[in-house]
Amino acid sequence: MRLLFIVNPVSGTGAGKKMPEKIRKMPEYEGIDYDIRFTEYAGHARILVKEALAEGKYTHIVAVGGDGTVNEVGTSLVGTSVAFGVVSLGSGNGFARHLGYSVRMKKALRQLLSGAYAQIDLLEINGTYSLNVSGVGYDAEVAHEFNRFRIRGMISYIFAGLKLWFSYSPQTYRISYGGTTREEKCFILSLANTSQFGNNAFIAPHASLRDGLMDVCMLRRPNLFKVVYFLFCFLNGKIDKLTYYKDIQCREITIEGPINHVHIDGDAAVMTSPLHARVLPGALKVVVPKFAK
Repeated sequence: MRLLFIVNPVSGTGAGKKMPEKIRKMPEYEGIDYDIRFTEYAGHARILVKEALAEGKYTHIVAVGGDGTVNEVGTSLVGTSVAFGVVSLGSGNGFARHLGYSVRMKKALRQLLSGAYAQIDLLEINGTYSLNVSGVGYDAEVAHEFNRFRIRGMISYIFAGLKLWFSYSPQTYRISYGGTTREEKCFILSLANTSQFGNNAFIAPHASLRDGLMDVCMLRRPNLFKVVYFLFCFLNGKIDKLTYYKDIQCREITIEGPINHVHIDGDAAVMTSPLHARVLPGALKVVVPKFAK
């Protein structure tokens, strides 16, 4: 076993900088061969993974940071035999939570040594890989609004969400999958590989990383008087109980409509209609701390 930790030093309000000292003091890592490299800018993690793969000496490459770092590292390992692990330092951590990783650094570091592995699915959306949840609509606009803030973190994300909650207008999309075409008016239209955005906010309670299917989640805007109940369901894995929520499962889908702003695993991106999304079954080898769906 030889591990490479790719660390975003600014994630978790600087917790990434403390990671080398923490791991050095852990008895579980005595005798474990590992290296640590820090990212310096957006996209740097991909370069570090490419360099590490060329070296050919690592059995595990671990993303230490938020959802952006996790996406960069994980999607760069698609189709390789190197095991992917996660130490979450971000504000959402949906992918790590779905797999069963702790959000506490020391526990997550121990979980990386579990010796349990799984081949999991990924989504490909217009040529871009998604590990977790991506989509168009309100949440994509929130991701773009969040990008404008100089101060990162959950407070800024909540502020962006509240700002757009009443001003964003639902859009009508033409959705084609499995020989079926339908039109849906959506406040949120998500393509989910895992069950949640992060922070236990479940958009696809029945999603699996190993079934070869994506969950396409369609949500109409909740009535103002039902917002509290919506939030209860959203944060407790019961969103599928709502009458204004729909979820279909498929291997491939095309979405047409007023598409410009999207988000890929929570990160703002720009794509144009149509969106083509498909599942890549078993494309990534991951370390699992416990049995994951």
